[in-house]
Amino acid sequence: MTSERKIETNRLNAKRSTGPKTNAGKAKSSRNAGQHGLSRVKAEGDASSSCLVRAITAGLAQQNSSLSIDDLVRANLWLGRIRQARYDMLVALLEYQSPKLAKRLAGLERYERPVRAAQRRILKRWLEQG
Repeated sequence: MTSERKIETNRLNAKRSTGPKTNAGKAKSSRNAGQHGLSRVKAEGDASSSCLVRAITAGLAQQNSSLSIDDLVRANLWLGRIRQARYDMLVALLEYQSPKLAKRLAGLERYERPVRAAQRRILKRWLEQG
């Protein structure tokens, strides 16, 4: 059981960490997710997704599979966006060495890991059906 002292300390810490208070701080923190573009939703139906849908559909046509092609396409598009973001960050890091940029580059793992896991689940289902 957690002691009263720890509970009170947690409450005090929570009161201090409630995010930015000023309008300038709020405006700056609202742009955090847009630094690399991976957390914003991209419009579906762009040229790259339709081309990828055709390629995957053609490859799976002979398999007669009920695999969710949309999920596989979405996972592959996300991986492509992550790779592009990583490439852009590496180029920027080579031009200007910055610990902040290196930390952001390492943070891409947060986006890549769940997408790779989803891709593995989709492909595993496909293999089990075949």
